[in-house]
Amino acid sequence: MTRQLTRREWRACAGLPGFALAAAIAVLAIGPSAARAASQHDIDRCKGADSATPEQQISACTALIETAGREGRELALTYFRRAAAYLKRQDFDSAIRDFDAGLAQDADNAAAWFGRGVAHEGKGEPENAIDDYNAAVKRDPDNVKALSNRAAIYADQRAYERALEDNNRVVVLAPDEPRSYISRGLTYARRGDFENALHDFDKAIALDANSAMAYFNRGRVYFSKGEVERAIDDYAQALNIGPKHPSAFESRGFAYLTQGQIDKAIADYDAALQLDAKRATALYGRGTAKLKKGDPSGADDIAAAKAITPDIAEAFDQSGVN
Repeated sequence: MTRQLTRREWRACAGLPGFALAAAIAVLAIGPSAARAASQHDIDRCKGADSATPEQQISACTALIETAGREGRELALTYFRRAAAYLKRQDFDSAIRDFDAGLAQDADNAAAWFGRGVAHEGKGEPENAIDDYNAAVKRDPDNVKALSNRAAIYADQRAYERALEDNNRVVVLAPDEPRSYISRGLTYARRGDFENALHDFDKAIALDANSAMAYFNRGRVYFSKGEVERAIDDYAQALNIGPKHPSAFESRGFAYLTQGQIDKAIADYDAALQLDAKRATALYGRGTAKLKKGDPSGADDIAAAKAITPDIAEAFDQSGVN
């Protein structure tokens, strides 16, 4: 079965900057008075210099926050940087607390509103995320990241026209950026407008022939249109470019399964499960393929899939493969 990716997975595949907030807020300088009172080592580590780990950033920023004399925007920036480190650890509650503390000192920092929105998304709080992206866009109308993330949430909510308004704005702001077209293509695809989706994915590939994300999503659209061989070709191209993502293996495996190429399907499901052993749809797909081949161990895969996602059979049966 072709499983729809979460937005976090989309970003992981596409290399989107979702959690890499530190670069967005590092443009603000630490003031000289605070610099004199604080260790230069802590200042550098808090900025993420010298390949500092998130834990090292958090420790250094904490030391700076506890330094006497740090206030206003200087203090806010330190909270924002520690929040960015918490985001890297996916410690969303701590990130939100630090964004709150920083915004109390500097409420006009659009990057911080964006970062708190990312944290709320990570917690599964889309409405709170939209509020924060709205605040970011209010302060910076050309904030491509906030517009893109807000569009993705609107698309999740099937508010496709609102999503496309943001997508179109991003294309105007960043017309040479492949991800602008990938994001809009995803909205079109989810709305069922496959021709416009293909046009956007084609444009993304024209801008970057090594965009695995564009090939992968174009493959999904081809599959939805019934052009299975073209879908398989695009999935293969995405995997060749890398990074190898379980969804690409699973999607190609399902395509092979629909074509009766059972051994190839099992091989791709195996590859997907090596990357994500708890992937219920891949387990169910592999189980189905094994049973078609006469391998009774397929029942074990199906049982394991149902233990993870009890209604997986109903969802898979809707695909027409059983």
